[in-house]
Amino acid sequence: MQGAMALDNIEQLEAKINRLIEKHELVKKEKETIEKKLQQKEGEWHHLQGQIRRYERERTELREKLDKIIGHFASLNLPEEGKNL
Repeated sequence: MQGAMALDNIEQLEAKINRLIEKHELVKKEKETIEKKLQQKEGEWHHLQGQIRRYERERTELREKLDKIIGHFASLNLPEEGKNL
């Protein structure tokens, strides 16, 4: 009877090991999926950072051009609207 109990215990142990291996494979696949998503998000982040830098440069260029245009108008010494009325 002890032989049957030992065999039963071994079968239970084998079943537990098999479940553990299945869980390990599942976790491994989930980890790979998450790592791929992370790489994708990092790529998107770098792309967005590049866009932000480009927009900041464009904003600076526009500000400089507007300041130059405003400076031209200021140098014309035009009368302010409403003062000559």
